[in-house]
Amino acid sequence: MSNSNTIILGEWSSRSEKLLEQAKNIYTELGIPVNKLPDKVFSGDKPISLVFAGQYSAGKSTILKALTGIKTIETGDGIVTQEAHSYEWNGMEVVDTPGIGTQVHPEHDAISFKAIAEADLLVYIVTHNLFDDLIGEDFRKLIIANDKAKETILIVNKMADVGNTEENRIVKANDLKKVTDPYSPEELRTCFVDVESYLDSESEEDEEIADELRERSNYSALISTINGFVEDKALSVRLTTPLYRIIDSIQEEIVQFLPSTGDSDIDDFEETQLRQKSIFTKAMRSIEEGIKEKYRFAASEIRELGRSLANDIDTFSTQSEADDAVKSAEQKVNTISEKCSKDVETVIEDSLSEYEGEMDEFYNDTYTQKVYERIEKKNYRDMPFLKKIVDQELLQRGGATIVKNAGGTSVGLKGLGGLKGTNVHQLVLDVGHFFGHSFKPWEAIKITKGINIAGKVLGVVGTILSIGMQAKEDYDAEQRVKEQRDAREQIRAAYNMAAESLESHFETTLKKFLKEKMQPRLNEINENISEIQQLRASKSEKCNNLLALDTECRKLISDIHAEIEE
Repeated sequence: MSNSNTIILGEWSSRSEKLLEQAKNIYTELGIPVNKLPDKVFSGDKPISLVFAGQYSAGKSTILKALTGIKTIETGDGIVTQEAHSYEWNGMEVVDTPGIGTQVHPEHDAISFKAIAEADLLVYIVTHNLFDDLIGEDFRKLIIANDKAKETILIVNKMADVGNTEENRIVKANDLKKVTDPYSPEELRTCFVDVESYLDSESEEDEEIADELRERSNYSALISTINGFVEDKALSVRLTTPLYRIIDSIQEEIVQFLPSTGDSDIDDFEETQLRQKSIFTKAMRSIEEGIKEKYRFAASEIRELGRSLANDIDTFSTQSEADDAVKSAEQKVNTISEKCSKDVETVIEDSLSEYEGEMDEFYNDTYTQKVYERIEKKNYRDMPFLKKIVDQELLQRGGATIVKNAGGTSVGLKGLGGLKGTNVHQLVLDVGHFFGHSFKPWEAIKITKGINIAGKVLGVVGTILSIGMQAKEDYDAEQRVKEQRDAREQIRAAYNMAAESLESHFETTLKKFLKEKMQPRLNEINENISEIQQLRASKSEKCNNLLALDTECRKLISDIHAEIEE
């Protein structure tokens, strides 16, 4: 369990960086090219970026300094940050931006706006005075109109000035709604803090006073909020992917440093397990990457539908035309979702079919046949783990004997293709259970979201049309523009939430499918390899170093998964 005052992503990435550096040092000592390791602790084209932005003198730099422990960040009263400062922190990029809306330095806004657009996680900070008209307008333009709400945490700082009580937080949250609509403060993960109180508590010698300062600061809630964001957005996957790559590389390289068991049959049998692992992990990655590509593309199509509809609302000449456009867009969303479900099933079935073919080829290979033939002649009583491994593989093949008879044909059913009881065929059947039902994004959105928002959008559009049919003198043009802008934002928000619900559904289902249906087999293979390696009575120091590194990587992956599942 991580420290309650620690950003969990920072803790994980710090451990990952140390492991990667350790791996590079060991590889260099052993003469293994370091390019066989990932070059960074996060997968993707760029490091995860945490951008701190918002009102000038709201305490952005102070909060950033408290969260990261970076001592070189300048803090103080007034406008301290003149340009965006980027810091490397545990493999991540944290960015401190100039305050927005100073009017004295309008060039600061352009600097901050660019950093905000590129942020994976945006921490937007205001004081207890909340938004004035200018900053509120900037917030809506940056966060609401640009679809950044789901990457944003809103922090209200310096709450000690008015009392950081539950009652005051409720009052402030209600005031915030005027700016954050159509999102609620809760959807923006709003957190009310006083970071100066937390920093004071760190140097306070009187423990009772320190406790009061910590309670007033509400700092632990801020940490929980950021950690919750990390888990919800599955940013941990960008950390575990390189860790799995390190493990795979170790398993490939360790073979040359493993002393022989003294039994060539066992040594060759280990090689068959390593081959199986390579084939299986390839299938898992094919499924994971293929499914992500499908649901991310579907989500982007839904978002584009929302943007298109929002842009068209003031072009409709009749209410009926507006109704038809909204209903058509909704039907397209359902069509996109249904196609995504079918595409996902196809990805899994194609990947499993390819895996099945590669395993057929593996088992029919002359080398594999000879190894298993020698293993089946072993005395299992002396090495019971061998029987366990062979039994596992028979189960995977639906009970068919692996070794061919003297005539050259398999005893029992031929190949995986004819084995309807195999694990692979069962996986294909299970795909429908996980992904087969038609998922409708609107169903995942409650109250004013989803299907209900369609009615709300119709109402808004209808209002605009009614207004448009009135004489100009009966309605203020500026108010009409505001109504149109609000309607566009509501439409975009609805379709963005539909897209996010689709992504969340498939991401969660994919994770469940891999964990329940594929990871257990990979765990079995890893355990088999480990048991064979433990047969070696005296391992070399080189081998021990690699095995220790492998163990540490697996421990960190286990810790990350355990934290997420709590």
